[in-house]
Amino acid sequence: MHRSRVTSSSIGGFTSEYEEHLLNVRGLTRATRAIHRQVVQRLFRYRFPNDQISWKEFHFSDCVGFLTQEFARLPNRETQKVWLMVMRSVVRYLGAQGYISNGWDAALPKISSYRHASLPRTLSAKQLEQLWEASEGKERRHLRYRALLLLCLRLGMRVGEVANLHLEDIDWKDGYLRVRGTKSHRDRTLPLPEDVGEALVAHLRAARPRSTRVFEPLRPPFTSERVRHHVLNSLHYLFLLARITNQGIHSLRHTSATSMVNKGASFKAVADVLGHKRVSTTLIYAKLNLKALEQVALPWPGGAQ
Repeated sequence: MHRSRVTSSSIGGFTSEYEEHLLNVRGLTRATRAIHRQVVQRLFRYRFPNDQISWKEFHFSDCVGFLTQEFARLPNRETQKVWLMVMRSVVRYLGAQGYISNGWDAALPKISSYRHASLPRTLSAKQLEQLWEASEGKERRHLRYRALLLLCLRLGMRVGEVANLHLEDIDWKDGYLRVRGTKSHRDRTLPLPEDVGEALVAHLRAARPRSTRVFEPLRPPFTSERVRHHVLNSLHYLFLLARITNQGIHSLRHTSATSMVNKGASFKAVADVLGHKRVSTTLIYAKLNLKALEQVALPWPGGAQ
């Protein structure tokens, strides 16, 4: 059985299939299977109330929403631990059978350590709105801000990668962008979204760069280090204009990655866009998607002193 061939299942049909696995492969007791059955049925009825599971429409964010709902309904910490244990088992089985991408189980938190997990910080919807407003305008600096903002938010590019962008890296005809790897030292090719392309055109027409760099300071020398500082300073100033003082520039990349995960992109796809060597590096962004759980999950005794 593979997801490429099985596009949908009834909740009852999948529950029976999963229970058979629990009995014949894992040898779980009737009581334990009953708990798994309850969680599975509640999970898929939460997402697919019409009783028909569409696998291409089942995303990691659905697990987040379900757990948030269940943790609010069942505030006991031990019950939450059991629910997470079952969820980890279910998504591991789904990945092994090809219904979903592998790795979802590793992205689920543990109640004991989740509260203290070190997670990248993302921008709020209000902060994103402030950044867009700060980059509006027809002056050369505003056009530069908008192009930089879109490259970081839409393509998840690092500051060094943006600074290292050359005119020949943009394939205007076929709509592709070559990203020169600065951290992984591996180049990657990304589709050029229409809004990013339009922003780059507007910036280039206004800036009229004298070197091959897409973003360059007003005066030479146009060395790699000086161009990098120019890009970094531009983004810092954009954040100041947007009145955002509690977030770093790298939050743009974190926000881009988390948005892709929340919209259902596979961890492999997100890793390819970000230029991660290992998919495991990308799993941290899936945990950002579970921040809502902290609002309803009970902390460990003494954890909030």
